[in-house]
Amino acid sequence: MKKARISAVAGLVAATAVMLSGCQTTNSSVPYEVSTDNVIAIQQGLQSKKISVSNIELAQGVNEHLLCRLDGDVKVAPGKTLSQYIKEALQKELFTAQAYDPHGPAIAGSIEELSFSSVSPAYWQITMHVRSQTSPGYTVSVKYPFDTSWIAANACKNTADAFAPAVQELIKQVVTNPQFATLAGK
Repeated sequence: MKKARISAVAGLVAATAVMLSGCQTTNSSVPYEVSTDNVIAIQQGLQSKKISVSNIELAQGVNEHLLCRLDGDVKVAPGKTLSQYIKEALQKELFTAQAYDPHGPAIAGSIEELSFSSVSPAYWQITMHVRSQTSPGYTVSVKYPFDTSWIAANACKNTADAFAPAVQELIKQVVTNPQFATLAGK
């Protein structure tokens, strides 16, 4: 009888451990918001020229699946890849600046680095090379800091939520670069 009770308790402990050790996906609830500063920089940089965005892709060796503290993947926009998210953000900025033309010279981008740290000091690190048919382009990089937490679930949520402002800062680096106008053929 005593062995049966010990065995039942051991089984319950093992089942609880399995249930608690499962991974989860951390989704962001922060949508991308267009930056007024970026819109103004686009308008000033392109001076009424219009461009499009062809493709933003990950460079070889850059991983799309980012695991946060063994808690699961960070999803910044469920149903979208990180590169799709960055492409759509850039399109939104150009569209809002009235500088987007789907038939204009196309900007392409290659994400050369995409990583984060969810421990203090927490940050997103994103490096992207942009180019077009009229320009070999240039590389920009951002190390965007954000607040973290000791609790894994909270830290991973903060990581996911910080991606939108990190991308906004990345786009700022693209559109304020002195070579930005050359992407449109200037």
